[in-house]
Amino acid sequence: MSSEQPVNTPPNLTEQDLLHWTQARCDHLQAQAKVLVDDYWRQLKSQRQKHSKSESGRIGVRIRCRENQRAFSIEWYRMATLRQNGQTKPIAQYVKKGRGYRYPLGNLLKGEPAWETELVEELETEFAHIRQQLDRLGKIRDAVQRYCKVIDANDKFIG
Repeated sequence: MSSEQPVNTPPNLTEQDLLHWTQARCDHLQAQAKVLVDDYWRQLKSQRQKHSKSESGRIGVRIRCRENQRAFSIEWYRMATLRQNGQTKPIAQYVKKGRGYRYPLGNLLKGEPAWETELVEELETEFAHIRQQLDRLGKIRDAVQRYCKVIDANDKFIG
């Protein structure tokens, strides 16, 4: 019976297990963000049908993949049109997030209809929480990768 492990012994996790776990959590957060972004566009479309053109809302949001799809960002922008050669083309004016996890929504939402302001503020709270989790996961991933480099360097030195 001495070969049995104690009940409270943690499983043997490798560095690769940790890296896979962080990637799986990032993938889960991206899927969660995608659901929220899709819901935003669905609600925006629905509200545009209910209101006049002047109250149609001009704020957009998207998910942008980064670092070979190992991470992503959630970005707000103002939708506008540009006239060129008698034609109008849609353009996006991206908003800088600045420091922290939340976008400064004051200027972005100035002059926007109340229904859109409420929707954007509600979603931004959820997006800020996702951004914070992504930041922490990225720090874990980076720390594990730095640890692996130290171990590899040590193995080469010893071996």
